[in-house]
Formats: sequence, structure tokens, C-alpha cells
Amino acid sequence: MSSSTELAGKFVDAIMHVDVEALRTCLAPDARFWVNIGPSDYSVDERLAVLELERQHLAAHAAEDLRVTPTERGFVVQVVSVGTTTKGDSMRVAVCLVATVEHGLITRVDEYADSAAAKPLLRAISG
Repeated sequence: MSSSTELAGKFVDAIMHVDVEALRTCLAPDARFWVNIGPSDYSVDERLAVLELERQHLAAHAAEDLRVTPTERGFVVQVVSVGTTTKGDSMRVAVCLVATVEHGLITRVDEYADSAAAKPLLRAISG
């Protein structure tokens, strides 16, 4: 198994468990995140803070139809994130994460999510 494949497995596990500290170990300190929902450009600390908020507002969370595809510069994760917010709203969000890997760590993640499907979680976070 290549180091990029191992890193992809570790990254996916951290994302699926919304484990912020495990996720941090996958990332270069100066990694950047681009997200199609909300402010588009985040530092590691900014993105992990948002993920922590998401974790706090999820009563249940699981992954369906998970696919990880290695690429020349990293890997792509395609998944359907399903769950229930702490307010009781159900969600089913298609997500695609494109990760760039350099020197064994993720240096960039471009995240595409269905914004309409993510509204229950976005409402829960915003109060």
C-alpha cells in the first residue's frame, strides 16, 4: 500500500468520525481548504473549527457510497454523508473532496458539497 493510499484511509476515517485531532495529523500545517459552501478559503485551524461545530450539531452521522480514488497528486473522496442534526432534521449530502498530497501530508483540499442538501446542518450551526 502506498503512503498516499494509507494517508487517504486515515483521512477518510477521520472525516467519517468527524475526528478533528486525527484529521490534523493528516494535514500539512499550512494546508489550505477551498469549500463551495460559505467562505471559500480556509486555513487548517479555520476549517477544523468548522468541522468541530458540525460535530457538535450532529446527533448521528454515517457514510454511504464511499469511494476513494488515487490520483497523480493525491486522491479523490466521493461520499454521501447521511445523518441527523441535534435538532432532529435528517440530511443526505453528496460530497466530493479532492486532496493534494506533498511529502506525505495533505496540502490542499477542494471540497464540493450539495448546498441544498446541507441546509439542515447549516441551520443547526447558525442557530
